[in-house]
Amino acid sequence: MRPITKVFLLIVVAFVAYLLWPRTPNLKGFDPEALAKLQVTDWTAQRDGKGLDALMTQFKIYTSQYNFSPVGAYRMAQSQAEGLTAVKASEADKSNEVAESRALSAFTEKYAMMKRAAKEETEPDSLAREEIAWWTLVLEKAPASEVEAPITHILAARYGGVPEDFVDVAANLAQAQQLVFTNEATDPQSGMGAVDYAREGYKLLKEIAAAPAKDAQPAQ
Repeated sequence: MRPITKVFLLIVVAFVAYLLWPRTPNLKGFDPEALAKLQVTDWTAQRDGKGLDALMTQFKIYTSQYNFSPVGAYRMAQSQAEGLTAVKASEADKSNEVAESRALSAFTEKYAMMKRAAKEETEPDSLAREEIAWWTLVLEKAPASEVEAPITHILAARYGGVPEDFVDVAANLAQAQQLVFTNEATDPQSGMGAVDYAREGYKLLKEIAAAPAKDAQPAQ
């Protein structure tokens, strides 16, 4: 066997091993700084209609921040892209029930894949509806204070607790997203940019995720 052929085969084997090597997803293992930058990059690509850039950024988020397998991460990123495309179509034509159904199907598939891989105790259909509500508010340019609610519900379902536990996290993420979609460099009141708000939100989420689970309150 020629040396160049051996090198090629080694590269192929290494690539296949990278794709198929088993991984254990970890929702709590993210780096707030890195995740904030990636998330803002993803939102910026969505705002600018750069679907491929958004898909690849989502792939990086799932693999580098949550440790999903490359194959699973790509499928989830695809479902996310399909869901957002359908939400945009539904928003452009409120009577387009087909687009609304496609959005629900795509987001449900994404959360179902996450549930299986990360062994989450979630309801994919419910989370999909919350994500549709989230993106609908964003596309309608609703105030950040209105966007917070679906974010808190998604975080509570995935990290445990109740939505009220995640209000401050959601407030920061919603503010970051609003700055991106209104194309504002900084918040005139705080002087903070989108990455600053996202970083603060993910730092708070990291702290909540690391805290011991709260004991259930006894029924009255």
